[in-house]
Amino acid sequence: MQRDSHPRRVLVVGWGFLGAATGTRLFDEGVDVVGLTRSDSPRTQAARVRGIEITIGDATDRDVVEELMEGVGDVVVAAGGLAPPAASVRPHGDLVARLSPLLSVLECLRRGAGVGITCLSSGGAVYGNPERLPVRESDPLRPVSPYGASCLAAEVYARMYGRTHGLRVGIIRCSNVYGPGQALDRNQGAVGVFLDRLSTGLPLRIFGDGSAVRDYVYIDDVAYGVSQVITRRLDVGTVNLGSGRGHPILELVDLASLIVGARPELEFLPARRHDVDSIILDVSKLRSLIDWEPLEIGDGMRRTWRGQRALDSGSERDSPTVLRLRTDDPRPERGVGLS
Repeated sequence: MQRDSHPRRVLVVGWGFLGAATGTRLFDEGVDVVGLTRSDSPRTQAARVRGIEITIGDATDRDVVEELMEGVGDVVVAAGGLAPPAASVRPHGDLVARLSPLLSVLECLRRGAGVGITCLSSGGAVYGNPERLPVRESDPLRPVSPYGASCLAAEVYARMYGRTHGLRVGIIRCSNVYGPGQALDRNQGAVGVFLDRLSTGLPLRIFGDGSAVRDYVYIDDVAYGVSQVITRRLDVGTVNLGSGRGHPILELVDLASLIVGARPELEFLPARRHDVDSIILDVSKLRSLIDWEPLEIGDGMRRTWRGQRALDSGSERDSPTVLRLRTDDPRPERGVGLS
């Protein structure tokens, strides 16, 4: 269902990989955007150059959130939680990090009449190992990792607030998001990591035998999909956002080696208990709501490679959201981590 009124102002909570791409896309479509993030970074600096309002603050501080709610018609929550490997080691920290900012925003929304909230969740983790592929929004939710469980807990809280307080709540379950600017040092994000390690002569680490299948979606496609939901004020309920296609890990290895022009050295490691075996999202519902034709994996990987090379050469021509984060970034933005 589509609502008539255009959002007056959108607050994006979390200006990391997903938040920055989404906020920038909304801004480019003429939306008044304000971003809330914990620390300054190259992403926030790039946003200010474009004219986007960025506030450095803690979303768990309700006073900060309430001050930014003035004139806001929609909130996008793209912050909270640890990367999947870290969440498996520190599940309590992951749960606190994910739920604390969300609950702060939800509490503020109780007093914001007519304000909607869109939460970015993980379609690669909340379903666990599904009984069928591709997996639909109505299929059972059986996470196999602390990361997936905390994502599901956030969804439950958001929907509970929606029912109890009459809030407009949308849950967007993203598949494995990749593209220029994704952090390369968090043991996740196979596309960017493979391209980077191949270009520097490092071996590619494969967890398991490489047969695991994933649904990969390019970052600009995600930003487009979320912006369509926000600007058209679509009442999506819960919707999958992915490519609808599956690719084994070893297929990514072959594509990366062709794109970089280097022969990979493979290092096989034991499968990780927090990883699902295979996941492909059914995007039929999304296609019924918007025009959805995501990039093929080969095209997306080539764009990612061009973006990473542009950053290495000091150029950011490939995308306004291209920013490469490594361990020398003092506080990489936490956000929806999709491996």
